[in-house]
Amino acid sequence: MAATGIEEVLQSLMDTLGLCAEKIKEGSLGQVMEDLELSMTFRAISKEATKLTISFSKPPVPSVDELQCLLTGFETSVVAMLTIFRSLPISQGKYLHKKLQESVLTVVDDCQILAASFIKEGCSSVASAKTKSTGTLWEHCDGFQHLPADDKHAVLQVFHSSSELIKDALTELNEAQKCNGCQENDCDEDDNAINKDGWSSEDKLLVPPCIGLVKACRSCLKKISGAVQTSGQVTSVENIQQLDSMADEIQRTSSSVDDVVMSLYSPMNHHNVSESASKLSHQLKEILNKARDSHFTLDSDSSWLDFLTKAIDHNMNKITSVLHELEETNT
Repeated sequence: MAATGIEEVLQSLMDTLGLCAEKIKEGSLGQVMEDLELSMTFRAISKEATKLTISFSKPPVPSVDELQCLLTGFETSVVAMLTIFRSLPISQGKYLHKKLQESVLTVVDDCQILAASFIKEGCSSVASAKTKSTGTLWEHCDGFQHLPADDKHAVLQVFHSSSELIKDALTELNEAQKCNGCQENDCDEDDNAINKDGWSSEDKLLVPPCIGLVKACRSCLKKISGAVQTSGQVTSVENIQQLDSMADEIQRTSSSVDDVVMSLYSPMNHHNVSESASKLSHQLKEILNKARDSHFTLDSDSSWLDFLTKAIDHNMNKITSVLHELEETNT
């Protein structure tokens, strides 16, 4: 490319990085490469970014030819990272691939921001954006070593995130009980009188079994996560697919827990409570059945699988019973 100025050269770099970002979003080509090579490209990008930043750290601004030389090394390292990422087989695991994709795309975005800061600030003595952009890029390049080692560890991160969400949901339910079913910001803690718009005596009968169902969900995640941690394998495509499938189910369950929580707030709609609880109950039993048929559970795990299934049924039966009694009372 015959560049006519610094900004044109840098804009060309940004255009190239934009194309790289689009390629990353397309995913993998399915050929086998070593993760080690990808790690090396992250380090190379960090090194080339440092060279660029130093060249713009003080006047004079590098000449077009000097900048072209620097950008050749920078672009080459980015394209190398893209090439290796796209050659990593998605068969190694959907969630591992997703984590790598997010990391690679973040680095390319950082490179674009850095290039934009060169255009904006040049060799300005007050180059806060340039300094910040370089530091962020270094941080994200160094972060590659903290990515999951394989799909098993990527899936365990999904379990951890979902467990935190369910923990928050239980905390939210506890606050709702203190506020008689009202949203926390609508709860007047200085008013000892029961909020007239809060739960009715009938509503309150549904709260304990719904909380019990959410707690059963928390226990399911804890026990299955422990089984994956202990016995999960990534030695075959089938095993990896089982791990990915379990992670898919866990993420859907987190959303269902939110639905149960929201259905309990005043004014409570008993039909919505029934629907959301039934959906969560069904999903949890499906998860337990999948876990039972997977490679990461053993015969000795049948005891807790059976116990959790009974716990889910117990709470769901209680919800159904309460709703049936309320329906009969109101007819």
